[in-house]
Amino acid sequence: MPAVSKKQQRFFGMVRAAQKGEMENPSSEVLDVASDISMKDAKKFAKTKHKGLPEKKVTKEETKPNPFGKRAILKMLIKSVAERERSKAGVTKEDLDNKDKPYVKHLVKKLRSGS
Repeated sequence: MPAVSKKQQRFFGMVRAAQKGEMENPSSEVLDVASDISMKDAKKFAKTKHKGLPEKKVTKEETKPNPFGKRAILKMLIKSVAERERSKAGVTKEDLDNKDKPYVKHLVKKLRSGS
């Protein structure tokens, strides 16, 4: 069970020192963990080498893709432009549902061609 970051390694170094009685005035977090974890496990975390470890572990929440990425923004933009064009042409959503009517077919064709 090696530490996954430099911060974690340092923290468990403090936990180990608190367990051994070498640390003066440890924080409440250090004391809580020191009482819950075995000395053997604390030693495994504390002896982890720093080389190649990140300063802080990156969590999945921090690396989630932006829900408003380029593709999503483009879709929203196209949808809003289409809504505006339909309202300019006087076409409602109900009209688009009744595509079999000749005047609606003409308006839909006009909207799709962009003229």
